[in-house]
Amino acid sequence: MVSTARWLCGLSAVLWIGTGVPATGQAPSQLPWSGVPYSPIPGPTPLEPGPMATFEGTIQPPPPSFDPYAPPGTAPSTLLPQDPFLQPGAFPSSEGMYATMTRFFQSARLDYVWMPGDSVEELGINDVELNGTFAIPFFYNTETPLLITPGFAIHYWSGPRGTSADLPAHTFDAYLDAAWNPQPTAFLGSELAFRIGVYSDFEKVTNESIRYTGRGVMVLAFSPSSQVKAGIEYLDRNRVKILPVAGIVWTPNPDICFELVFPYPRITRRFWNVGNAQWWGYMRGEYGGGAWTVGRDAGFLDSFDYNDLRFAVGLECRRDAGLSGLFEVGYSFEREIRYRSELPEIFRPNTTVFLRGGLVY
Repeated sequence: MVSTARWLCGLSAVLWIGTGVPATGQAPSQLPWSGVPYSPIPGPTPLEPGPMATFEGTIQPPPPSFDPYAPPGTAPSTLLPQDPFLQPGAFPSSEGMYATMTRFFQSARLDYVWMPGDSVEELGINDVELNGTFAIPFFYNTETPLLITPGFAIHYWSGPRGTSADLPAHTFDAYLDAAWNPQPTAFLGSELAFRIGVYSDFEKVTNESIRYTGRGVMVLAFSPSSQVKAGIEYLDRNRVKILPVAGIVWTPNPDICFELVFPYPRITRRFWNVGNAQWWGYMRGEYGGGAWTVGRDAGFLDSFDYNDLRFAVGLECRRDAGLSGLFEVGYSFEREIRYRSELPEIFRPNTTVFLRGGLVY
């Protein structure tokens, strides 16, 4: 009986301490064992109508173009585009830095050019080029990253037969390109590029096989639709070392653009939108060619230029994500093969047409 009484007294004490109130429901004015004034912890209260009782929709849905199940390389350039806390101005110290992040992998490109010809007066060329572009934040500016492009190309030469212009069967390009397009103000911008590469038949590679090329252009924007460009392009060829870059870019509406800039003028016109694909037609000009070191039949190392002027019309399919492509038909003229040793003299192949196809992912 004594043990039972002690057990009941202990249980009552525990229940009294756990509830904090006596059995009568009256709150004591102070805790009996400490003398500290008693203040009961308020319990939960029903949610009353008011500003805090409604949800104002602070979480924004993702944009229509965002696909979480899209394959790699097709995501939008901005990471977490649906997060309102990572938008510009969300935090004064960040200036929306995280909202303008650019994906590391930008694109992969495959180009093919075919020029027919294989006779005494003709020169046939098959060019295959593959490269990929990657973006790296530069000078803490995520909107104008440094674009790094490693690439490789093969040029197959056929002809001219029966002449002293003894071209190799093929030459190669292996290069690394860096481009940066800073925009310090809305009015002033620039286009900067530098490339280092090995251009050779790979039978023997020397210091002369390494070429440095680059581009520096200033861009003045007089309005959102008109720009003026001026600068230089360094080609490092036997005939032409430097070319001027000058012209205007005019976009009267979103469907047409006039890039009247030497030495790469281009006019583009949008014709159709089919799903997420935009179909553009274009006309363009180009100062084409390149330079390579090769082993001559006479047993010495030499280098040669291939130079030409090109005009082409084409159709291009552009997609914001996924596979894009183009196909064009062109005309090549003012063609020449020029050796640094000047042996033989300049050889001028006949003019020819060419076909070009390209894929971009």
